[in-house]
Amino acid sequence: MSSRGLPKNMASRWERSKVLLSFPVAVLVTIAALDSADKALLGASFPMLEKTLGLHVDTLGYFSLFTNLSYALCLPFWGWLVHRYTVKHAHTILSASCLLWGVATLSIARSNSIVAQAFFRALNGASLASILPLSQMMLVDLVPASLRGSAFGLQGLLEKAAATIATSAVVWFDDWRIPYLTVGSISVLMAFVAKQHLQMKVKIKGKDDDRSGHEMSLMAIFRRISQIPSFVYLVMQGLFGAVPWDMMSFHLLLLEWRGYSKEAIVSFQFVGGILGTVGALLGGVLGDHFAHLPNGRTGVAIASVLLGIVSYALFLFSETYQYSIVGNCLFYLVAGWCPAAACRPMCADLAQNQSERAQIIAAWVLLEKVSSAVFGAPLVGFLTKRLFDEESVSTNAEKAQILARNLFWLSTFFWAMCAFFFYRMGRAEHDRKKRLQREEANGSKYHDASHHA
Repeated sequence: MSSRGLPKNMASRWERSKVLLSFPVAVLVTIAALDSADKALLGASFPMLEKTLGLHVDTLGYFSLFTNLSYALCLPFWGWLVHRYTVKHAHTILSASCLLWGVATLSIARSNSIVAQAFFRALNGASLASILPLSQMMLVDLVPASLRGSAFGLQGLLEKAAATIATSAVVWFDDWRIPYLTVGSISVLMAFVAKQHLQMKVKIKGKDDDRSGHEMSLMAIFRRISQIPSFVYLVMQGLFGAVPWDMMSFHLLLLEWRGYSKEAIVSFQFVGGILGTVGALLGGVLGDHFAHLPNGRTGVAIASVLLGIVSYALFLFSETYQYSIVGNCLFYLVAGWCPAAACRPMCADLAQNQSERAQIIAAWVLLEKVSSAVFGAPLVGFLTKRLFDEESVSTNAEKAQILARNLFWLSTFFWAMCAFFFYRMGRAEHDRKKRLQREEANGSKYHDASHHA
Protein backbone atom coordinates (compact mmCIF):
# COMPACT_ATOMS: atom_id res chain seq x y z
CA MET A 1 0.00 0.00 0.00
CA SER A 2 1.10 3.57 -0.69
CA SER A 3 1.32 6.33 1.88
CA ARG A 4 -2.11 7.51 0.85
CA GLY A 5 -3.71 4.18 1.49
CA LEU A 6 -3.96 3.18 -2.17
CA PRO A 7 -2.45 0.07 -3.74
CA LYS A 8 0.97 0.83 -5.23
CA ASN A 9 -0.15 0.24 -8.83
CA MET A 10 -3.16 2.54 -8.40
CA ALA A 11 -1.02 5.22 -6.73
CA SER A 12 1.53 5.00 -9.55
CA ARG A 13 -1.21 5.25 -12.17
CA TRP A 14 -2.66 8.30 -10.41
CA GLU A 15 0.75 9.98 -10.28
CA ARG A 16 1.23 9.40 -14.01
CA SER A 17 -2.33 10.57 -14.78
CA LYS A 18 -1.86 13.89 -12.98
CA VAL A 19 0.17 15.13 -15.93
CA LEU A 20 -3.09 15.31 -17.91
CA LEU A 21 -4.25 18.01 -15.47
CA SER A 22 -1.05 20.08 -15.61
CA PHE A 23 -1.13 23.69 -16.81
CA PRO A 24 1.05 23.17 -19.93
CA VAL A 25 -1.27 20.38 -21.10
CA ALA A 26 -4.25 22.63 -20.40
CA VAL A 27 -2.73 25.40 -22.55
CA LEU A 28 -2.06 23.04 -25.45
CA VAL A 29 -5.51 21.43 -25.46
CA THR A 30 -7.15 24.87 -25.14
CA ILE A 31 -5.31 26.09 -28.23
CA ALA A 32 -6.30 22.90 -30.05
CA ALA A 33 -9.92 23.46 -28.99
CA LEU A 34 -9.87 27.02 -30.34
CA ASP A 35 -8.40 25.66 -33.58
CA SER A 36 -11.34 23.25 -33.84
CA ALA A 37 -13.85 26.00 -33.07
CA ASP A 38 -12.39 28.25 -35.75
CA LYS A 39 -12.54 25.49 -38.36
CA ALA A 40 -16.16 24.73 -37.45
CA LEU A 41 -17.24 28.35 -37.93
CA LEU A 42 -17.01 28.19 -41.74
CA GLY A 43 -19.53 25.39 -42.18
CA ALA A 44 -21.80 26.83 -39.49
CA SER A 45 -21.88 30.20 -41.24
CA PHE A 46 -22.76 28.79 -44.69
CA PRO A 47 -26.51 29.58 -44.40
CA MET A 48 -25.78 33.08 -43.09
CA LEU A 49 -23.21 33.80 -45.80
CA GLU A 50 -25.67 32.58 -48.42
CA LYS A 51 -28.19 35.15 -47.19
CA THR A 52 -26.06 38.13 -46.17
CA LEU A 53 -23.49 38.02 -49.00
CA GLY A 54 -25.72 36.36 -51.62
CA LEU A 55 -23.32 33.45 -52.17
CA HIS A 56 -24.21 30.28 -54.08
CA VAL A 57 -23.56 26.75 -52.87
CA ASP A 58 -20.55 26.28 -55.16
CA THR A 59 -18.98 29.57 -53.96
CA LEU A 60 -19.29 28.37 -50.36
CA GLY A 61 -17.48 25.21 -51.38
CA TYR A 62 -14.67 27.30 -52.86
CA PHE A 63 -14.33 29.18 -49.56
CA SER A 64 -13.65 25.82 -47.97
CA LEU A 65 -11.14 25.11 -50.75
CA PHE A 66 -9.23 28.36 -50.08
CA THR A 67 -9.00 27.65 -46.35
CA ASN A 68 -8.01 24.00 -46.61
CA LEU A 69 -5.52 24.43 -49.44
CA SER A 70 -3.70 27.27 -47.69
CA TYR A 71 -3.75 25.14 -44.53
CA ALA A 72 -2.24 22.16 -46.33
CA LEU A 73 0.36 24.06 -48.35
CA CYS A 74 1.70 25.88 -45.27
CA LEU A 75 2.18 22.73 -43.18
CA PRO A 76 5.70 22.10 -44.55
CA PHE A 77 6.63 25.70 -43.69
CA TRP A 78 5.73 25.29 -40.00
CA GLY A 79 7.48 21.91 -39.90
CA TRP A 80 10.58 23.53 -41.43
CA LEU A 81 10.54 26.27 -38.79
CA VAL A 82 10.66 23.67 -36.01
CA HIS A 83 13.50 21.87 -37.77
CA ARG A 84 15.38 25.12 -38.45
CA TYR A 85 15.05 26.77 -35.03
CA THR A 86 14.82 23.56 -32.92
CA VAL A 87 12.11 22.46 -30.52
CA LYS A 88 13.39 24.86 -27.83
CA HIS A 89 11.70 27.64 -29.80
CA ALA A 90 8.49 25.71 -30.55
CA HIS A 91 6.57 27.80 -28.00
CA THR A 92 7.57 31.02 -29.82
CA ILE A 93 6.49 29.61 -33.17
CA LEU A 94 3.19 28.46 -31.66
CA SER A 95 2.65 31.89 -30.10
CA ALA A 96 3.30 33.71 -33.38
CA SER A 97 0.90 31.46 -35.29
CA CYS A 98 -1.83 31.97 -32.67
CA LEU A 99 -1.45 35.73 -33.00
CA LEU A 100 -1.60 35.62 -36.80
CA TRP A 101 -4.58 33.26 -36.73
CA GLY A 102 -6.46 35.51 -34.27
CA VAL A 103 -5.89 38.61 -36.40
CA ALA A 104 -7.05 36.77 -39.54
CA THR A 105 -10.22 35.55 -37.78
CA LEU A 106 -11.03 39.05 -36.57
CA SER A 107 -10.51 40.35 -40.11
CA ILE A 108 -12.93 37.76 -41.52
CA ALA A 109 -15.63 39.15 -39.23
CA ARG A 110 -15.04 42.66 -40.59
CA SER A 111 -15.02 41.69 -44.29
CA ASN A 112 -18.04 42.10 -46.55
CA SER A 113 -16.68 41.34 -50.02
CA ILE A 114 -16.04 37.92 -51.56
CA VAL A 115 -12.41 38.83 -52.36
CA ALA A 116 -11.66 39.94 -48.79
CA GLN A 117 -13.39 36.86 -47.38
CA ALA A 118 -11.32 34.58 -49.62
CA PHE A 119 -8.05 36.34 -48.74
CA PHE A 120 -8.51 36.34 -44.97
CA ARG A 121 -9.81 32.75 -44.98
CA ALA A 122 -6.66 31.72 -46.84
CA LEU A 123 -4.53 33.59 -44.27
CA ASN A 124 -6.57 31.97 -41.50
CA GLY A 125 -5.90 28.50 -42.93
CA ALA A 126 -2.19 29.21 -43.31
CA SER A 127 -1.81 30.19 -39.66
CA LEU A 128 -4.00 27.35 -38.36
CA ALA A 129 -1.70 24.87 -40.14
CA SER A 130 0.83 25.21 -37.32
CA ILE A 131 -1.48 24.17 -34.50
CA LEU A 132 -1.77 20.42 -35.06
CA PRO A 133 1.92 19.57 -35.64
CA LEU A 134 3.18 21.88 -32.91
CA SER A 135 0.58 21.07 -30.24
CA GLN A 136 0.79 17.33 -30.89
CA MET A 137 4.59 17.33 -30.83
CA MET A 138 4.64 19.17 -27.50
CA LEU A 139 1.80 17.13 -25.99
CA VAL A 140 3.51 13.82 -26.81
CA ASP A 141 6.63 15.05 -25.02
CA LEU A 142 4.66 16.00 -21.91
CA VAL A 143 2.65 12.77 -21.60
CA PRO A 144 3.97 9.20 -21.08
CA ALA A 145 3.34 6.70 -23.87
CA SER A 146 0.85 4.71 -21.81
CA LEU A 147 -1.42 7.78 -21.50
CA ARG A 148 -1.15 9.17 -25.02
CA GLY A 149 -4.51 7.79 -26.11
CA SER A 150 -6.19 9.36 -23.08
CA ALA A 151 -4.35 12.65 -23.66
CA PHE A 152 -5.46 12.81 -27.29
CA GLY A 153 -8.94 11.75 -26.17
CA LEU A 154 -9.03 14.68 -23.74
CA GLN A 155 -7.84 16.98 -26.51
CA GLY A 156 -10.50 15.56 -28.84
CA LEU A 157 -13.16 16.06 -26.17
CA LEU A 158 -12.36 19.75 -25.84
CA GLU A 159 -12.06 20.13 -29.62
CA LYS A 160 -15.54 18.68 -30.11
CA ALA A 161 -16.98 20.79 -27.29
CA ALA A 162 -15.47 23.98 -28.71
CA ALA A 163 -16.72 23.19 -32.23
CA THR A 164 -20.21 22.50 -30.86
CA ILE A 165 -20.34 25.76 -28.94
CA ALA A 166 -19.06 27.70 -31.98
CA THR A 167 -21.58 26.25 -34.45
CA SER A 168 -24.46 26.56 -32.00
CA ALA A 169 -23.54 30.18 -31.35
CA VAL A 170 -23.66 31.03 -35.06
CA VAL A 171 -27.19 29.64 -35.35
CA TRP A 172 -28.43 30.95 -32.02
CA PHE A 173 -27.19 34.53 -32.36
CA ASP A 174 -28.34 34.63 -35.99
CA ASP A 175 -25.13 36.57 -36.68
CA TRP A 176 -22.05 34.76 -37.93
CA ARG A 177 -19.73 37.65 -37.01
CA ILE A 178 -20.09 37.39 -33.20
CA PRO A 179 -18.47 33.92 -32.85
CA TYR A 180 -15.67 34.95 -35.22
CA LEU A 181 -14.89 38.02 -33.10
CA THR A 182 -14.98 35.91 -29.92
CA VAL A 183 -12.70 33.14 -31.20
CA GLY A 184 -10.30 35.64 -32.76
CA SER A 185 -9.97 37.62 -29.52
CA ILE A 186 -9.33 34.51 -27.40
CA SER A 187 -6.76 33.29 -29.93
CA VAL A 188 -4.80 36.52 -29.58
CA LEU A 189 -4.90 36.11 -25.79
CA MET A 190 -3.65 32.49 -26.00
CA ALA A 191 -0.70 33.68 -28.11
CA PHE A 192 0.66 35.55 -25.08
CA VAL A 193 -0.16 32.69 -22.70
CA ALA A 194 1.74 30.20 -24.88
CA LYS A 195 4.75 32.51 -25.09
CA GLN A 196 4.95 32.91 -21.32
CA HIS A 197 4.13 29.42 -20.05
CA LEU A 198 5.31 26.82 -22.56
CA GLN A 199 8.96 27.81 -22.92
CA MET A 200 10.53 25.37 -20.46
CA LYS A 201 7.83 22.72 -20.56
CA VAL A 202 8.99 20.74 -23.57
CA LYS A 203 11.55 18.39 -22.07
CA ILE A 204 14.59 17.51 -24.10
CA LYS A 205 16.22 14.25 -23.08
CA GLY A 206 18.21 11.30 -24.36
CA LYS A 207 18.26 11.06 -28.11
CA ASP A 208 15.62 13.76 -28.21
CA ASP A 209 18.19 16.42 -27.35
CA ASP A 210 17.98 19.85 -28.90
CA ARG A 211 20.14 19.06 -31.92
CA SER A 212 19.34 15.40 -32.56
CA GLY A 213 16.80 16.33 -35.21
CA HIS A 214 19.56 18.18 -37.09
CA GLU A 215 21.67 15.08 -37.55
CA MET A 216 19.43 14.33 -40.52
CA SER A 217 18.46 16.92 -43.11
CA LEU A 218 14.82 17.73 -43.69
CA MET A 219 14.82 15.78 -46.97
CA ALA A 220 16.52 12.82 -45.27
CA ILE A 221 13.75 12.79 -42.67
CA PHE A 222 11.07 12.78 -45.36
CA ARG A 223 12.85 10.00 -47.23
CA ARG A 224 13.06 7.89 -44.09
CA ILE A 225 9.44 8.25 -43.05
CA SER A 226 8.17 7.74 -46.62
CA GLN A 227 9.74 4.27 -46.53
CA ILE A 228 7.81 3.22 -43.41
CA PRO A 229 4.74 1.18 -44.52
CA SER A 230 2.76 2.21 -41.42
CA PHE A 231 3.24 5.87 -42.30
CA VAL A 232 2.23 5.30 -45.93
CA TYR A 233 -1.02 3.63 -44.82
CA LEU A 234 -1.58 6.35 -42.20
CA VAL A 235 -1.41 8.92 -44.99
CA MET A 236 -3.64 6.86 -47.29
CA GLN A 237 -6.39 6.44 -44.70
CA GLY A 238 -6.22 10.18 -44.10
CA LEU A 239 -6.46 10.97 -47.82
CA PHE A 240 -9.79 9.16 -47.97
CA GLY A 241 -11.09 9.46 -44.40
CA ALA A 242 -10.78 13.24 -44.09
CA VAL A 243 -12.87 14.01 -47.17
CA PRO A 244 -16.34 13.23 -45.71
CA TRP A 245 -15.66 15.41 -42.69
CA ASP A 246 -15.00 18.37 -44.96
CA MET A 247 -18.25 17.60 -46.82
CA MET A 248 -20.12 18.08 -43.53
CA SER A 249 -19.78 21.83 -43.99
CA PHE A 250 -23.15 21.49 -45.76
CA HIS A 251 -25.00 19.95 -42.79
CA LEU A 252 -26.55 23.18 -41.56
CA LEU A 253 -27.63 24.08 -45.08
CA LEU A 254 -29.23 20.63 -45.40
CA LEU A 255 -31.14 21.04 -42.14
CA GLU A 256 -32.34 24.49 -43.15
CA TRP A 257 -33.58 23.21 -46.53
CA ARG A 258 -35.50 20.52 -44.67
CA GLY A 259 -37.43 23.24 -42.90
CA TYR A 260 -36.18 22.72 -39.35
CA SER A 261 -36.56 25.64 -36.97
CA LYS A 262 -33.60 27.50 -35.54
CA GLU A 263 -34.12 25.77 -32.20
CA ALA A 264 -34.18 22.33 -33.87
CA ILE A 265 -30.97 23.05 -35.79
CA VAL A 266 -29.25 24.16 -32.57
CA SER A 267 -30.39 20.93 -30.92
CA PHE A 268 -28.72 18.89 -33.69
CA GLN A 269 -25.47 20.77 -33.13
CA PHE A 270 -25.59 20.79 -29.36
CA VAL A 271 -26.71 17.21 -28.62
CA GLY A 272 -24.54 15.77 -31.37
CA GLY A 273 -21.64 17.85 -30.13
CA ILE A 274 -22.00 16.61 -26.56
CA LEU A 275 -21.94 13.00 -27.72
CA GLY A 276 -19.06 13.86 -30.04
CA THR A 277 -17.02 15.03 -27.05
CA VAL A 278 -17.82 11.78 -25.25
CA GLY A 279 -16.94 9.81 -28.38
CA ALA A 280 -13.57 11.53 -28.76
CA LEU A 281 -12.61 10.69 -25.17
CA LEU A 282 -14.05 7.19 -25.53
CA GLY A 283 -11.90 6.62 -28.62
CA GLY A 284 -8.73 7.43 -26.69
CA VAL A 285 -9.71 5.17 -23.79
CA LEU A 286 -10.63 2.30 -26.13
CA GLY A 287 -7.39 2.73 -28.04
CA ASP A 288 -5.32 2.51 -24.85
CA HIS A 289 -7.38 -0.45 -23.61
CA PHE A 290 -6.88 -2.55 -26.75
CA ALA A 291 -3.36 -1.32 -27.58
CA HIS A 292 -1.77 -4.48 -26.15
CA LEU A 293 -3.58 -6.64 -28.72
CA PRO A 294 -2.30 -7.17 -32.27
CA ASN A 295 -4.04 -4.55 -34.44
CA GLY A 296 -5.87 -3.34 -31.32
CA ARG A 297 -5.77 0.38 -32.09
CA THR A 298 -6.60 -0.02 -35.77
CA GLY A 299 -9.41 -2.44 -34.88
CA VAL A 300 -11.04 0.32 -32.84
CA ALA A 301 -10.60 2.70 -35.78
CA ILE A 302 -12.19 0.28 -38.28
CA ALA A 303 -15.17 -0.28 -35.96
CA SER A 304 -15.56 3.49 -35.70
CA VAL A 305 -15.61 3.92 -39.50
CA LEU A 306 -18.14 1.14 -40.15
CA LEU A 307 -20.49 2.16 -37.33
CA GLY A 308 -20.21 5.75 -38.55
CA ILE A 309 -21.41 4.85 -42.06
CA VAL A 310 -24.56 3.17 -40.71
CA SER A 311 -25.48 5.96 -38.32
CA TYR A 312 -24.71 8.63 -40.95
CA ALA A 313 -27.24 7.03 -43.31
CA LEU A 314 -29.88 7.20 -40.57
CA PHE A 315 -29.17 10.91 -40.10
CA LEU A 316 -29.20 11.82 -43.79
CA PHE A 317 -32.25 9.87 -44.97
CA SER A 318 -34.61 10.11 -41.99
CA GLU A 319 -37.67 12.20 -42.77
CA THR A 320 -38.64 12.90 -39.16
CA TYR A 321 -36.84 14.97 -36.57
CA GLN A 322 -36.74 12.13 -34.03
CA TYR A 323 -34.99 9.56 -36.24
CA SER A 324 -32.71 12.15 -37.79
CA ILE A 325 -31.40 13.44 -34.46
CA VAL A 326 -30.91 9.87 -33.19
CA GLY A 327 -28.78 9.14 -36.25
CA ASN A 328 -26.89 12.38 -35.72
CA CYS A 329 -26.15 11.54 -32.08
CA LEU A 330 -25.09 7.96 -32.83
CA PHE A 331 -22.81 9.17 -35.60
CA TYR A 332 -20.92 11.65 -33.44
CA LEU A 333 -20.68 9.14 -30.61
CA VAL A 334 -18.95 6.44 -32.69
CA ALA A 335 -17.37 8.15 -35.72
CA GLY A 336 -14.75 10.22 -33.89
CA TRP A 337 -12.69 7.45 -32.31
CA CYS A 338 -9.97 7.23 -34.98
CA PRO A 339 -7.66 10.20 -34.17
CA ALA A 340 -7.28 9.50 -30.44
CA ALA A 341 -7.52 5.71 -30.67
CA ALA A 342 -5.11 5.10 -33.55
CA CYS A 343 -3.85 7.95 -35.74
CA ARG A 344 -2.15 10.27 -33.28
CA PRO A 345 -0.63 7.67 -30.88
CA MET A 346 0.65 5.50 -33.75
CA CYS A 347 2.00 8.55 -35.57
CA ALA A 348 3.95 9.55 -32.44
CA ASP A 349 5.50 6.05 -32.21
CA LEU A 350 7.02 6.34 -35.69
CA ALA A 351 9.28 9.29 -34.85
CA GLN A 352 12.88 9.02 -33.64
CA ASN A 353 12.98 12.54 -32.14
CA GLN A 354 10.85 15.64 -31.65
CA SER A 355 11.86 17.42 -34.84
CA GLU A 356 11.10 14.31 -36.86
CA ARG A 357 7.77 13.97 -35.07
CA ALA A 358 6.77 17.45 -36.28
CA GLN A 359 7.75 16.54 -39.86
CA ILE A 360 5.73 13.30 -39.76
CA ILE A 361 2.63 15.12 -38.54
CA ALA A 362 3.09 17.91 -41.09
CA ALA A 363 3.53 15.50 -44.00
CA TRP A 364 0.55 13.38 -42.91
CA VAL A 365 -1.82 16.32 -42.46
CA LEU A 366 -0.54 18.05 -45.61
CA LEU A 367 -1.64 15.19 -47.87
CA GLU A 368 -4.83 14.67 -45.89
CA LYS A 369 -5.85 18.32 -46.15
CA VAL A 370 -5.07 18.58 -49.87
CA SER A 371 -7.34 15.60 -50.49
CA SER A 372 -10.19 16.96 -48.37
CA ALA A 373 -9.77 20.45 -49.85
CA VAL A 374 -10.19 19.17 -53.41
CA PHE A 375 -12.66 16.32 -52.93
CA GLY A 376 -14.62 17.55 -49.92
CA ALA A 377 -16.96 20.55 -49.82
CA PRO A 378 -16.00 21.83 -53.30
CA LEU A 379 -16.91 18.48 -54.89
CA VAL A 380 -20.25 18.31 -53.07
CA GLY A 381 -21.03 21.92 -53.98
CA PHE A 382 -20.14 21.37 -57.64
CA LEU A 383 -22.14 18.14 -58.04
CA THR A 384 -25.13 19.44 -56.10
CA LYS A 385 -25.40 22.68 -58.10
CA ARG A 386 -25.05 20.70 -61.34
CA LEU A 387 -27.89 18.39 -60.33
CA PHE A 388 -30.00 21.40 -59.37
CA ASP A 389 -29.57 22.77 -62.88
CA GLU A 390 -30.14 19.44 -64.66
CA GLU A 391 -33.25 18.47 -62.72
CA SER A 392 -34.76 21.97 -62.55
CA VAL A 393 -34.99 21.72 -58.78
CA SER A 394 -37.09 24.45 -57.24
CA THR A 395 -38.18 23.44 -53.72
CA ASN A 396 -35.95 23.22 -50.69
CA ALA A 397 -37.16 19.66 -50.02
CA GLU A 398 -35.91 18.55 -53.43
CA LYS A 399 -32.61 20.33 -52.85
CA ALA A 400 -32.23 18.59 -49.49
CA GLN A 401 -32.90 15.17 -51.03
CA ILE A 402 -30.22 15.63 -53.71
CA LEU A 403 -27.71 17.03 -51.23
CA ALA A 404 -28.29 14.14 -48.79
CA ARG A 405 -27.84 11.57 -51.54
CA ASN A 406 -24.58 13.15 -52.70
CA LEU A 407 -23.26 13.37 -49.16
CA PHE A 408 -24.01 9.73 -48.37
CA TRP A 409 -22.65 8.01 -51.47
CA LEU A 410 -19.51 10.12 -51.67
CA SER A 411 -18.85 9.71 -47.93
CA THR A 412 -19.45 5.96 -48.03
CA PHE A 413 -16.93 5.48 -50.83
CA PHE A 414 -14.23 7.49 -49.07
CA TRP A 415 -14.85 5.86 -45.68
CA ALA A 416 -14.76 2.35 -47.17
CA MET A 417 -11.31 3.10 -48.60
CA CYS A 418 -10.29 4.57 -45.23
CA ALA A 419 -11.28 1.34 -43.42
CA PHE A 420 -9.26 -0.73 -45.90
CA PHE A 421 -6.10 1.31 -45.28
CA PHE A 422 -6.61 1.14 -41.51
CA TYR A 423 -6.57 -2.65 -41.89
CA ARG A 424 -3.35 -2.48 -43.90
CA MET A 425 -1.87 -0.04 -41.40
CA GLY A 426 -2.57 -2.42 -38.51
CA ARG A 427 -0.87 -5.29 -40.30
CA ALA A 428 2.14 -3.16 -41.21
CA GLU A 429 2.54 -1.80 -37.66
CA HIS A 430 2.29 -5.31 -36.20
CA ASP A 431 5.06 -6.49 -38.54
CA ARG A 432 7.20 -3.44 -37.69
CA LYS A 433 6.97 -4.08 -33.94
CA LYS A 434 7.78 -7.76 -34.35
CA ARG A 435 10.87 -6.82 -36.38
CA LEU A 436 11.98 -4.34 -33.72
CA GLN A 437 11.52 -6.98 -31.02
CA ARG A 438 13.65 -9.44 -32.97
CA GLU A 439 16.36 -6.82 -33.47
CA GLU A 440 16.37 -5.98 -29.76
CA ALA A 441 16.53 -9.67 -28.85
CA ASN A 442 19.43 -10.26 -31.25
CA GLY A 443 21.22 -7.21 -29.89
CA SER A 444 20.75 -8.41 -26.33
CA LYS A 445 22.11 -11.86 -27.19
CA TYR A 446 25.15 -10.29 -28.89
CA HIS A 447 25.79 -8.11 -25.83
CA ASP A 448 25.57 -11.11 -23.45
CA ALA A 449 27.92 -13.17 -25.64
CA SER A 450 30.47 -10.34 -25.74
CA HIS A 451 30.24 -9.90 -21.98
CA HIS A 452 30.88 -13.60 -21.25
CA ALA A 453 33.73 -13.68 -23.73
